[in-house]
Amino acid sequence: MHANLASRRDLLLATAGGLALALTDRAGATESDARIEPPMASAVPYVEHRISSGGHIIYAREYPGKDPAFVMMHGFPDNLHIYDYLVPYLTRAGRRVVVFDFLGFGQSEKLAAGDYRYTFKQQVGDLAAVVDALKIDKFVPVGHDSGGPCAANYALDNPDRVDWLCLMNCYYSDSPTWRLPEIIEVFGDPWLKQLAQAFLASPEKMDWLITFQDNHFQVNMPEELRKRFVGIVRPIVNGNFAGGAGPAFAQMTGQVRESVAYNTSRLPDVRRSTSKVTLIWGVMDPYLTSTTAAAIAANYSHSTVKPVEAGHWLMIDRPAEVAQLLLASG
Repeated sequence: MHANLASRRDLLLATAGGLALALTDRAGATESDARIEPPMASAVPYVEHRISSGGHIIYAREYPGKDPAFVMMHGFPDNLHIYDYLVPYLTRAGRRVVVFDFLGFGQSEKLAAGDYRYTFKQQVGDLAAVVDALKIDKFVPVGHDSGGPCAANYALDNPDRVDWLCLMNCYYSDSPTWRLPEIIEVFGDPWLKQLAQAFLASPEKMDWLITFQDNHFQVNMPEELRKRFVGIVRPIVNGNFAGGAGPAFAQMTGQVRESVAYNTSRLPDVRRSTSKVTLIWGVMDPYLTSTTAAAIAANYSHSTVKPVEAGHWLMIDRPAEVAQLLLASG
């Protein structure tokens, strides 16, 4: 047992460094030519906060407006910048919005892999720390990708604090309807340790794997959305890893199956929940498909699925439409 844990730790450390190096090397080849800047981001005022969570510092941005606030959570390949294209539409409608980076990502504090263990439970604590520090009484948790379980579990534990729950292209419990991206399977499964190390040992092989994954995320997209993936999503992910998010990404990836098992054990609580749940879903996502959305929604007694002609990062692909759906669901 101890040997298996040690080998997983060693693989996670190697993954952190190898992925960061590979993605950083690729960044210069794509960002300067293809990056698409948020059209209104610079005109939207916000207040920066640095908030303590378990003695470590979370970076958050608060956009003033009317409550209930939208408090938005990113997944573990990215950071709060995935919402840069969505936030202006919400603030122009007069709503209060908070976005933040989980510990280990974006501008939040990053801890050495050997000294700190990033977990899904810790991320729920990060969310609690943010809303408590900003004195947000009742709000709308918005969870995307691996931020979805955080939003869902916070809502289960704190129903009096949640106005309604929004889930976007995420997963929750064990289900035959969802599958992980291949790069996460490779680096998250200890049985694939030798394969992962082979990729990490070769920049050419690592570049091939990243290109393979990028192409598969785009497989259902029209050309206009492929350009947004290359010009927006990829630079955000590259910048995240260049900024030191590798250890957090590697550790969280290695715990996905454990997280799903825990969430599955909570399904009786989910089915008793009376919270209103809206799933806003990019239907071109090849991994977390519309069937995944329907399976999650079926566990809630008051749920609605709202499809969007978009990929996995729907808030980047169709920000105006996603904002309209958020504003109409209150």
